[in-house]
Amino acid sequence: MSTERLAAALAGERIIADADLSGVDLSGQDLSACRFRNVKLAGANLAGANLADADFEQADLSGANLSRVNAAGVSFARVNLGGAIAQAANFTTAYFAACDFTKTAFSQSRFVRADMHECSFAKTDFTRADLTRLTAMNTDFSSAIFAGATLRNVFFAGCVLTKQDLRTCDLTMAILNEANLAGVDLSGVALDRTSLMNAQLEGAKLAAVRGTYTAMIGAQFANADLQGASFVMCDASGAAFGAVRADTSQWTQSVLHSSRWPRASLKGARLIECDLSYADLSDADLSRADLSNANLHAVTQLNTRWDGTDLKTARRTDEALVRAEQWRAA
Repeated sequence: MSTERLAAALAGERIIADADLSGVDLSGQDLSACRFRNVKLAGANLAGANLADADFEQADLSGANLSRVNAAGVSFARVNLGGAIAQAANFTTAYFAACDFTKTAFSQSRFVRADMHECSFAKTDFTRADLTRLTAMNTDFSSAIFAGATLRNVFFAGCVLTKQDLRTCDLTMAILNEANLAGVDLSGVALDRTSLMNAQLEGAKLAAVRGTYTAMIGAQFANADLQGASFVMCDASGAAFGAVRADTSQWTQSVLHSSRWPRASLKGARLIECDLSYADLSDADLSRADLSNANLHAVTQLNTRWDGTDLKTARRTDEALVRAEQWRAA
């Protein structure tokens, strides 16, 4: 497409279709509400352009410069953004469907309330990006980069984040239900109202994590490192903590009903006023642990070590209550 035809299209109905604009310089241009259909913009320069409410469908923006663009409310469907530079850009409330973000640089960009569906994120860079309230379900983020990213209120249900380093991320109120977080590093992170229900956290690094009102119901923590972690008023009912290292961890007024701790190390842990009813503590080591006012009703404690454990005010099994709980009508 010639420069004259492009200018005419932008001045008219603002619809550009079936055009090759590879390498074109549209930096700083007002492209708001434009519609791009089957347009090739590979290597194009759109730095600082206004793309607000624009619509891209089956477009090629690979290697394009989108730094500092205002792309609020933009719709991207089947768009190739592989290798594009989109740093410090505004993608607030943008919608992405079936897009390719392979090696796309989104550092310091904003994706507040954006939606991403069926997109690929191989080595996508979200360093220090603001992803507040971003929705991306069942997505593979395992090779993406999230250093210093804000993940407040993200909806990442069912996403794959295996072996990710999220130590510098803000996960306040993030929803990671049923996500695969195996081997993830969350050391020292504040999990404030974060939801990890039925998430896979096998082998995860959670040392010195600070959880407040964290939902971990049914989560899998086998072989995870929870040493020195602190949880206040959290719910880990039915969670699996097999062979975890949770020495000196602190659990205050938390629900651990029916949780499973076989071969777990809880030496010196504090489980103050926690509900451990029906928990499985088989082969667990609770030496020198403090279970003040904890509920140990109907726990399984086969070969459990209690050396020096403070159990003075712990509630033990109520046999009459067990019979009542197990009663079934004939």
